[in-house]
Amino acid sequence: MLSYSMHRVNWIFGVVALTSRPPPSTIVARAVELSRCTSYILALCCRSNEILMTARNQFQHQVYPTTPKSPPVLKTLKCINPSGGAFANLHTTLGVGRVVVVHGTFMGDDPFGICEILKSLGQGVPMIAGQLDILARSIQENTRSMTTSVTQDVGNYTREFCDKFQQLVGDDPQVELLEPTWSSQNHHFARADLAIRLFHQLLSRPLMPDQRVLFWGHSHAGNAFALLTNLLANDRPSIARFFEAVGDQPDGHWKVVRQALLNAPSPHPLAARVVIATFGTPVRYGWDISGCAKLVHTSFHRPGNPGTPFATKPLFPPHAMNDVLGAVWGDWVQAFAIAGTDVSSPATMAVNEKLTALLEANLPDPQHQFDTLFIPSKRLRDTCARWKLGTRCHADGVNILVNYQPSGDTTPLGQAIETSLLGHGVATTIKWLPAHLEAVIEVLTASKV
Repeated sequence: MLSYSMHRVNWIFGVVALTSRPPPSTIVARAVELSRCTSYILALCCRSNEILMTARNQFQHQVYPTTPKSPPVLKTLKCINPSGGAFANLHTTLGVGRVVVVHGTFMGDDPFGICEILKSLGQGVPMIAGQLDILARSIQENTRSMTTSVTQDVGNYTREFCDKFQQLVGDDPQVELLEPTWSSQNHHFARADLAIRLFHQLLSRPLMPDQRVLFWGHSHAGNAFALLTNLLANDRPSIARFFEAVGDQPDGHWKVVRQALLNAPSPHPLAARVVIATFGTPVRYGWDISGCAKLVHTSFHRPGNPGTPFATKPLFPPHAMNDVLGAVWGDWVQAFAIAGTDVSSPATMAVNEKLTALLEANLPDPQHQFDTLFIPSKRLRDTCARWKLGTRCHADGVNILVNYQPSGDTTPLGQAIETSLLGHGVATTIKWLPAHLEAVIEVLTASKV
C-alpha cells in the first residue's frame, strides 16, 4: 500500500513538472526538490503507519524480537521499608481509586482444567451431571487456598500482600485481590476469559468520577491485560473477529461485555481510566495503547551480552541447569513462556485453535538455522528459533528491567527469594513490594503512555 502511494506521489509531481514546462536551467533544481519532497512524504507515511499500528493493534501478536517504542529502564533495586502511607501519591498524583491484584498462571482455582473436564463430562452424561458439578465446585473452592498454603507469596499474590499494599498507599486507593479468581490455565481462552471478566468488573462496579483503576498483574495475567486493551480499543472489525473465534459462551459476563462494546464508541470511554502494571509477563499479545491510559512492565533481568543490554540470554541452545535454577540471567519463565508454549485443556482445544488462528495470525515464520532446522515438530522448531532471539521487552509501554540486591530472605526450601521459581517468584513477594511500588509510580508519573 505504501509503495503504491509513493508511486502516485511521484507520478503527480512528474505531471506538474511536465505541464509547467520549466526552462532547461531549472530542471536539475526541480529534480532535487522533487527528491526532497518524495523523501519527506515517505518519512511521513512511515511515521503515520507506525502510529496507526501502535494505536490500533487489532488483537495482533507481538513479533519477535520486539522493538520497544520507549527506551527500557535498567535498574538495580534494593529493599526499602517505608512508613505507612508513603505511596499516597498513587491516588493523589495518578488518580488511582482502585487497585486490582491478579495472580498469574497455575495459581488459580482450576490450573490444570480438571474441573472443566468434570463439567464437560456432566454435559455429555446428564444422569451424573449434578454429582460431577458438585465435585468440580468443591475442587475449585479449595484449590486456590491449598496452592497459597504451599507457595505463600512466592510467585503468588496473597491477602497479606494486599494488606501490605494497602498500608503503603494509605486509605486510597482500595486494594483488592481479584475475586472470584480465574482458572489460571495456560492457554488463549483462559486469558481471554480473564480479560472479559476484568472488563465486566469495570462495568458492574463503576469508578468514581475522574478515578482510575490500576490492574497489577503477574505473569500471564499481564497478557490478559493486553487482550483487555484490545477490547477497550473497540475496533469494530477486530472485535467481531474476536467474538466469532470464541463462539457463543454461556457465561453471562461474555454477553454483557459484547453488548457494552456494541453500544459504545471507539475506544470505549473506560479505556482512559485504566492503568496497567505487569510483572514477569511473557511477551505475547500486542498492546493497544488506545485501550489504556498508562502501561508499565517490570521484569527481572540480567543482560546476557553487553552489546544487547535489553535482550535476555537466548534460551536455545538450552542453558546449563544451574543457570536456570539460579536465575543467573534473570526471570527464566518470562523469557520461556512465549508463543508456542501454551497447553490446551481437552475442553478448550477447539476454541483455542480458533483463537490461535486469530491471535497469532501476524506472527511470521522464524528463520531457521542448522541447530533448529531438523527439529521434527514445527511448533517446537519455531519456538526454539524464537527463543534464540532473547526477547525480554514488550513493544509498548515502559519496560523496567530490574536486578535485585540480595535481601537475605529465603523460601521455605532455603533458596534466596530473588532467584526463586527460576527468577519468576520474586515479583509477588511482600518483601519486594515497596521497591516495586516505588519504581512503578516513578515511571507512571513520568510517562505519557
